[in-house]
Amino acid sequence: MGNFIAKHSPIFILALLCIVLAFASPLFRSPENMQNVMQRTAVVGILALGQLLVILTAGIDLSVGSVAALGGVVGCIAMVNHGVPVLPGIFIGTGTGLVCGVVSGLLVAKGRIPPFIVTLGMMMAARGFALIASGAVPIFNLPDSFSWLGGTRGWWLPTGLMFGLAAIIAFMLRYTRFGRSLYAVGGNNEAARLSGVPVDWIRIGAYTISGACAGFGGMMMASRSGVASPTELQMYELNAVAACVIGGASLAGGEGGAFVAIAGALIMTVLQNFCNLHDINVHWQQILVGTLLVTLVFYDNHRKRKSGLMRQL
Repeated sequence: MGNFIAKHSPIFILALLCIVLAFASPLFRSPENMQNVMQRTAVVGILALGQLLVILTAGIDLSVGSVAALGGVVGCIAMVNHGVPVLPGIFIGTGTGLVCGVVSGLLVAKGRIPPFIVTLGMMMAARGFALIASGAVPIFNLPDSFSWLGGTRGWWLPTGLMFGLAAIIAFMLRYTRFGRSLYAVGGNNEAARLSGVPVDWIRIGAYTISGACAGFGGMMMASRSGVASPTELQMYELNAVAACVIGGASLAGGEGGAFVAIAGALIMTVLQNFCNLHDINVHWQQILVGTLLVTLVFYDNHRKRKSGLMRQL
């Protein structure tokens, strides 16, 4: 029972936080605001789900914000300038992110370049490609039939897509060989290799899915805002990492889950929403998220050191 509570603690913390803030602010508990919170969480939640797979392998993907912007720009250019229908346009944007993920994964796994360096380079390259492809100007006049993806016709759709993707990834992590291998690679890379796990291909798969999630998230953001901007989604890579860590994922790898990552994204959005409702400066919000992130990483490192000492005894 105790292990279940510890494993799902972000969900309990989210529930407690919502109850406390609902009593503290009538504005917060309004149905319209709750819908706004869910709609705003969808993009960062989808990016966090892709980021989670990379973190499980003890890697990190700093490029998801830029890749999302590139995916949104490319997909929307296809629709606006070349008359591509909406669904193929969404696939083009998602596929753009997927290609970026494959490149990052190959450089990390086969090139033996540290994930931080690879994805930092991809972050800059993807942002540059987005600016070049768009001529450094936003893409306007998106098709009216595209607005459904971002929730302009109903908050439930992006929220449902986020939870649906979380369910798919949760199933994959628990019941598929690929999912179990992600934990194995992050838990002990060499032991996984000796056990016959194709470590390189598992890593490539993780970055590929992260890139695809980023591309899809970029299309969702373009749909929600009604414009595909090459400068959109800056700092979202850090929001995705923070959501995973707040949701209990370990940056050392081998720990984390899909629904608790969504809970982490919701905790961030709920706190930011409460601050916005009460006119708390956005810079203080950044300080709050940054402090929370560092505190949780410190706690995770302390817990691991303590656990290691106990095993030695």
